[in-house]
Amino acid sequence: MPPLRVVTFLSFADPIRDHLAIAAEVVGIDSESGDEMASALRDADVLVNGVFRREWAGTAPRLRLVQALGAGYDGIALEAVPPGCQVANVYGHDYGIAEYVFMTMAALNREMPQADADLRIGVWRGGPLRELRGRRVLIVGLGRIGREVARWAHFVGMRASAVTEHPSEERRIAAGLDALGGLSDLAAFAASADFVVIAVPHAASTANLVDERVLAAMPATAYLINVGRGPVVDQWALHAALKSGGIAGAAIDVWYRYPEGAEAALPSDAPFHTLPNVILTPHTAGYTEGTMRHRFAAIAENIRRLATGEPLDNVVWPKA
Repeated sequence: MPPLRVVTFLSFADPIRDHLAIAAEVVGIDSESGDEMASALRDADVLVNGVFRREWAGTAPRLRLVQALGAGYDGIALEAVPPGCQVANVYGHDYGIAEYVFMTMAALNREMPQADADLRIGVWRGGPLRELRGRRVLIVGLGRIGREVARWAHFVGMRASAVTEHPSEERRIAAGLDALGGLSDLAAFAASADFVVIAVPHAASTANLVDERVLAAMPATAYLINVGRGPVVDQWALHAALKSGGIAGAAIDVWYRYPEGAEAALPSDAPFHTLPNVILTPHTAGYTEGTMRHRFAAIAENIRRLATGEPLDNVVWPKA
């Protein structure tokens, strides 16, 4: 059997080659649109990319694996994937994202964005400043990221609770949580939280999960941090709460609109960039060197498994 042909972005080609334990042809491309992608897909056995577009249906007859570059695979049109082709995702981002959550929680808690802006014009803010120790964090979602955030919360002396789609006493105890409820309990739990951390994917059941009602339930001194997906939070309700002082601030890493080319693009219809109490980052919370080392090794292992006929890890399509 000839070596597998693996197609990916040019910047990912060398790291994948470096981790492969089998002979394979790794083809790096510059763009996922136009003739270059169409030509590459015609003979591809594996596509390593977070996107498979609907218009690519029928263009990749040999394709056996679409390997996402992260945990999210909402950019892959599953109905367009060729019959017999599997879709897999990859993790390893939980530590990096938890680090981001606590970095931004600490910055917001000590009002660092405001202190920085004031000192640039000669205004000295006073104290005493708050610590994270003893404060209450509500984690929305109890997957890998949610559990890692709970672990960090214990380390710094915070009180942690969570809501999840499938709550149980066993999961509460395993994560060391004060309380664990269902997604329908979100507003009630948010009423006593100093921080609400969004760590759930975007799906029909989570679209606008954090809406005007949930934000109104949060204390005016509370902060929201979104590392899940943008549409889980109603963008206009969040903007209104931040602008009016309904909540104290937010850190947002996941967005409602992403650039499609090299041109600058604001990440939301709501003007979050005009607010002084928001930390904005370009979906990089989990994009760390440690995350990528883990992911390239896991992706290479899945390619090896495909070549040897072994079951793949983290298959998300077809559903078991």
